[in-house]
Amino acid sequence: MTTTSVLDWEAIARTTMADDPFAWGLVGDSVPGAATRRALAAEFPSEGFTLTERAQGTGAGKGYRTWNLSLVQDGVPVPDGMRRLTSLWHALVESLLDAPYRTAVAEATGQDLGGCELEVRAVRYGPGSWIDPHTDRADKIVTQTWYFNDGWRPDWSGALRILRSPSEDDVAAEVLPGLTDSVLLVPSPRSWHTVMPVTDRAEQYRHVLLVHFVSKERTAW
Repeated sequence: MTTTSVLDWEAIARTTMADDPFAWGLVGDSVPGAATRRALAAEFPSEGFTLTERAQGTGAGKGYRTWNLSLVQDGVPVPDGMRRLTSLWHALVESLLDAPYRTAVAEATGQDLGGCELEVRAVRYGPGSWIDPHTDRADKIVTQTWYFNDGWRPDWSGALRILRSPSEDDVAAEVLPGLTDSVLLVPSPRSWHTVMPVTDRAEQYRHVLLVHFVSKERTAW
């Protein structure tokens, strides 16, 4: 594990969580240093991604279209994903596997993460990529999402919307991709959220690092 973390544990731990319409919070300055933040954005992995998609309105669950690269599965680094990372990105993933990260997320969210396994993946959203309104699986206890986009413009869309209902227009809050901005989310039967489609005008991919604390015990609400 790392001796010097890429992450600021205290910034994560002191996140103020909202409870309307469900438990979520915007994390500030969890990656200290503008130079480090820009380097992580510039070095976001670009190879090895697999397209995952399901058409909207199929009745088979949420629709989505994203490109994914698995980095950690069941708490263990995935060799094929990790070999595609720079040394700085290796250090970031190692920071996520450090015990203080788990402690900080537990303190911020009030969730018991002791029996959870970590899942981490890098996600790319190109033009037309999206995720339908959904609440996340019941086995996800906490999700944290980082954004690695320098200069993302609102007219490119791609915002995370925190919703009050399954309607994408019933918006409680909206978060555009930024330079390592981060969102903590505690899944529940009412934790509706969506990612709006990235427009054809976008000059960047929407770059996301997605972290799940997954319970092997909770399989249903």
